Amino acid sequence: MKEQYHHGDLRRSLIEKGVEFISREGEENLSLRKVAMECGVSNAAPYAHFKNKDEFIAAIQQHIMALFTESLEKAVEQYKDSDAVLPMLGKAYVMFFYRHPLYFDFLFSRKNIRIQLSLGASDESENPPLNILKKTAMNIFSRANIPQQTMQDKIIAMWALVQGLSSIVTMPNVEFDDNWEDRIEAIIKSITLSYQ
Repeated sequence: MKEQYHHGDLRRSLIEKGVEFISREGEENLSLRKVAMECGVSNAAPYAHFKNKDEFIAAIQQHIMALFTESLEKAVEQYKDSDAVLPMLGKAYVMFFYRHPLYFDFLFSRKNIRIQLSLGASDESENPPLNILKKTAMNIFSRANIPQQTMQDKIIAMWALVQGLSSIVTMPNVEFDDNWEDRIEAIIKSITLSYQ
Protein backbone atom coordinates (compact mmCIF):
# COMPACT_ATOMS: atom_id res chain seq x y z
CA MET A 1 0.00 0.00 0.00
CA LYS A 2 1.31 3.45 -0.95
CA GLU A 3 1.97 6.01 1.77
CA GLN A 4 -0.61 8.74 1.56
CA TYR A 5 0.42 12.35 1.88
CA HIS A 6 -1.11 14.59 4.50
CA HIS A 7 -3.77 16.81 3.04
CA GLY A 8 -2.32 20.19 2.18
CA ASP A 9 1.25 18.91 2.10
CA LEU A 10 1.34 17.40 -1.38
CA ARG A 11 4.23 19.61 -2.51
CA ARG A 12 6.53 18.30 0.23
CA SER A 13 5.39 14.71 -0.32
CA LEU A 14 6.15 14.99 -4.03
CA ILE A 15 9.59 16.38 -3.26
CA GLU A 16 10.43 13.59 -0.80
CA LYS A 17 9.15 10.92 -3.20
CA GLY A 18 11.15 12.59 -5.97
CA VAL A 19 14.38 12.23 -3.97
CA GLU A 20 13.60 8.57 -3.30
CA PHE A 21 12.76 7.95 -6.95
CA ILE A 22 15.97 9.59 -8.22
CA SER A 23 18.04 7.59 -5.74
CA ARG A 24 16.38 4.36 -6.81
CA GLU A 25 15.91 4.80 -10.56
CA GLY A 26 18.00 7.78 -11.62
CA GLU A 27 17.13 11.32 -12.58
CA GLU A 28 16.86 10.43 -16.26
CA ASN A 29 13.89 8.13 -15.45
CA LEU A 30 12.11 10.69 -13.27
CA SER A 31 8.75 12.05 -14.35
CA LEU A 32 6.07 13.96 -12.49
CA ARG A 33 3.60 11.28 -13.52
CA LYS A 34 5.67 8.53 -11.86
CA VAL A 35 6.10 10.55 -8.66
CA ALA A 36 2.36 11.30 -8.62
CA MET A 37 1.70 7.57 -8.82
CA GLU A 38 4.02 6.95 -5.85
CA CYS A 39 2.14 9.59 -3.85
CA GLY A 40 -1.20 8.05 -4.80
CA VAL A 41 -2.51 11.16 -6.56
CA SER A 42 -3.67 11.94 -10.08
CA ASN A 43 -1.17 12.55 -12.88
CA ALA A 44 -2.31 16.17 -13.01
CA ALA A 45 -1.87 16.89 -9.27
CA PRO A 46 1.90 17.70 -9.37
CA TYR A 47 1.30 20.37 -12.01
CA ALA A 48 -0.49 22.49 -9.43
CA HIS A 49 2.95 22.85 -7.79
CA PHE A 50 5.52 22.43 -10.59
CA LYS A 51 5.39 23.43 -14.26
CA ASN A 52 7.69 20.65 -15.43
CA LYS A 53 10.42 18.21 -14.43
CA ASP A 54 13.16 20.89 -14.38
CA GLU A 55 11.18 23.06 -11.99
CA PHE A 56 10.47 19.99 -9.85
CA ILE A 57 14.18 19.12 -9.62
CA ALA A 58 15.03 22.74 -8.76
CA ALA A 59 12.39 22.62 -6.01
CA ILE A 60 13.92 19.45 -4.60
CA GLN A 61 17.31 21.15 -4.47
CA GLN A 62 15.88 24.27 -2.81
CA HIS A 63 13.99 22.15 -0.27
CA ILE A 64 17.08 20.16 0.74
CA MET A 65 19.28 23.26 0.85
CA ALA A 66 16.76 25.07 3.07
CA LEU A 67 16.56 22.15 5.53
CA PHE A 68 20.34 21.81 5.58
CA THR A 69 20.83 25.55 6.16
CA GLU A 70 18.27 25.56 8.96
CA SER A 71 20.04 22.66 10.66
CA LEU A 72 23.37 24.50 10.63
CA GLU A 73 21.83 27.79 11.76
CA LYS A 74 20.34 26.03 14.78
CA ALA A 75 23.75 24.61 15.72
CA VAL A 76 25.42 28.03 15.44
CA GLU A 77 22.69 29.63 17.53
CA GLN A 78 22.85 26.92 20.18
CA TYR A 79 26.66 27.01 20.54
CA LYS A 80 27.45 30.60 19.52
CA ASP A 81 28.95 31.48 22.91
CA SER A 82 30.83 28.21 23.28
CA ASP A 83 34.32 27.09 22.28
CA ALA A 84 32.59 24.01 20.86
CA VAL A 85 30.78 25.94 18.12
CA LEU A 86 33.00 24.66 15.28
CA PRO A 87 32.97 20.97 16.26
CA MET A 88 29.23 21.12 16.94
CA LEU A 89 28.62 22.86 13.62
CA GLY A 90 30.64 20.10 11.98
CA LYS A 91 28.59 17.50 13.80
CA ALA A 92 25.34 19.15 12.66
CA TYR A 93 26.65 19.11 9.07
CA VAL A 94 27.44 15.38 9.14
CA MET A 95 24.39 14.32 11.14
CA PHE A 96 22.05 16.10 8.73
CA PHE A 97 23.17 13.74 5.99
CA TYR A 98 23.40 10.75 8.33
CA ARG A 99 19.69 11.24 9.05
CA HIS A 100 18.89 11.98 5.37
CA PRO A 101 21.37 9.93 3.31
CA LEU A 102 19.45 10.35 0.05
CA TYR A 103 19.87 14.11 0.33
CA PHE A 104 23.67 13.85 0.18
CA ASP A 105 23.78 12.08 -3.16
CA PHE A 106 21.11 14.31 -4.64
CA LEU A 107 22.61 17.60 -3.47
CA PHE A 108 26.22 16.97 -4.36
CA SER A 109 25.45 15.43 -7.74
CA ARG A 110 24.14 18.87 -8.83
CA LYS A 111 26.37 20.66 -11.30
CA ASN A 112 24.82 24.03 -10.44
CA ILE A 113 25.97 24.13 -6.79
CA ARG A 114 29.08 26.26 -6.51
CA ILE A 115 31.66 25.46 -3.87
CA GLN A 116 33.37 28.81 -3.28
CA LEU A 117 36.24 28.21 -0.86
CA SER A 118 38.01 31.56 -1.28
CA LEU A 119 37.44 33.72 1.78
CA GLY A 120 36.99 37.01 -0.04
CA ALA A 121 34.38 35.72 -2.50
CA SER A 122 31.12 34.89 -0.82
CA ASP A 123 27.73 34.94 -2.48
CA GLU A 124 25.38 33.94 0.30
CA SER A 125 22.69 32.80 -2.10
CA GLU A 126 24.99 30.32 -3.82
CA ASN A 127 25.67 27.90 -0.99
CA PRO A 128 24.27 29.04 2.37
CA PRO A 129 25.50 25.99 4.36
CA LEU A 130 29.10 26.45 3.25
CA ASN A 131 28.86 30.18 3.96
CA ILE A 132 27.64 29.46 7.50
CA LEU A 133 30.68 27.25 8.04
CA LYS A 134 33.04 29.85 6.54
CA LYS A 135 31.59 32.80 8.49
CA THR A 136 31.58 30.97 11.80
CA ALA A 137 35.16 29.81 11.35
CA MET A 138 36.34 33.22 10.14
CA ASN A 139 34.87 34.93 13.21
CA ILE A 140 36.70 32.55 15.52
CA PHE A 141 39.97 32.60 13.59
CA SER A 142 39.92 36.42 13.27
CA ARG A 143 39.69 36.76 17.06
CA ALA A 144 42.72 34.48 17.32
CA ASN A 145 44.63 36.68 14.81
CA ILE A 146 45.17 33.76 12.44
CA PRO A 147 46.60 34.94 9.09
CA GLN A 148 44.26 34.91 6.07
CA GLN A 149 46.09 32.14 4.20
CA THR A 150 46.20 29.90 7.26
CA MET A 151 42.54 30.69 7.91
CA GLN A 152 41.61 29.64 4.38
CA ASP A 153 43.64 26.43 4.68
CA LYS A 154 41.91 25.57 7.96
CA ILE A 155 38.45 26.24 6.52
CA ILE A 156 39.15 24.04 3.50
CA ALA A 157 40.42 21.31 5.84
CA MET A 158 37.31 21.64 8.02
CA TRP A 159 34.99 21.48 5.01
CA ALA A 160 36.89 18.48 3.64
CA LEU A 161 36.52 16.75 7.01
CA VAL A 162 32.75 17.20 7.31
CA GLN A 163 32.14 16.58 3.61
CA GLY A 164 34.22 13.41 3.75
CA LEU A 165 32.53 12.19 6.93
CA SER A 166 29.14 12.93 5.38
CA SER A 167 30.10 10.84 2.37
CA ILE A 168 31.23 7.97 4.60
CA VAL A 169 28.16 7.92 6.87
CA THR A 170 25.81 7.86 3.87
CA MET A 171 27.53 4.95 2.11
CA PRO A 172 25.44 1.80 2.49
CA ASN A 173 28.48 -0.48 2.20
CA VAL A 174 30.56 1.09 5.02
CA GLU A 175 30.76 -1.09 8.12
CA PHE A 176 31.36 0.49 11.52
CA ASP A 177 31.05 -1.31 14.85
CA ASP A 178 29.96 1.78 16.72
CA ASN A 179 27.02 4.14 16.30
CA TRP A 180 27.85 7.15 14.11
CA GLU A 181 25.55 9.37 16.13
CA ASP A 182 27.50 8.55 19.28
CA ARG A 183 30.97 8.85 17.71
CA ILE A 184 30.83 11.65 15.14
CA GLU A 185 31.41 14.46 17.66
CA ALA A 186 34.49 12.72 19.08
CA ILE A 187 35.85 12.06 15.58
CA ILE A 188 35.44 15.72 14.62
CA LYS A 189 36.93 16.97 17.89
CA SER A 190 39.94 14.67 17.47
CA ILE A 191 40.83 16.63 14.31
CA THR A 192 39.51 20.10 15.12
CA LEU A 193 41.40 20.60 18.38
CA SER A 194 44.19 22.20 16.37
CA TYR A 195 41.74 24.63 14.74
CA GLN A 196 41.10 26.59 17.94
